[in-house]
Amino acid sequence: MDSTLAYAEDRPITALVLPSRRVAVGSALLAVACVLGLVESALPPLAVIPWLRVGIANIAVLVALLLVGARTAAVVSLGRVGLIGLFTGSLASPAFGISMAGAMCALAAMWLVARHVHGASAVGISAAGSAAHVIGQFAAAAAVLGTPALLVLAPPSVLAALVLGAATGLVAGLTVSRLRDR
Repeated sequence: MDSTLAYAEDRPITALVLPSRRVAVGSALLAVACVLGLVESALPPLAVIPWLRVGIANIAVLVALLLVGARTAAVVSLGRVGLIGLFTGSLASPAFGISMAGAMCALAAMWLVARHVHGASAVGISAAGSAAHVIGQFAAAAAVLGTPALLVLAPPSVLAALVLGAATGLVAGLTVSRLRDR
């Protein structure tokens, strides 16, 4: 495999990953995302914006997107939301729908940036996904509650999400650079 990877610098790694390896890598990243999500849900909220989370579970989603491809990233992202909902007992709650809306918006934004913005780094892709996640969650929450009053909180939340998403992207970028060397 090392000799094959030496010729793949300009091509996406997706072409080199065998289906069985893609399943194994996707499963491992889904497990990592679930563990990180559970750890993050156990952490106390941020003091400044208590409803905002750091999003460390999205490191695994971004690694999947950059190393394996969009389909695997979708399985990791949406699978994580479903499994965390199952583990925490929120699968049939409005919070699950809001989480799923945020995850789908983030995944779409990260895919669009990764595919159409040439030279986009993991930091930029993650920041875009983080902002889209917050926007998707606020839109879903406003729809569930039937009031747009929540949207007043969206601008400061999106600004905080850009910073937190950039930090998450930095970690994911470092992870990807280490994994590509193997």
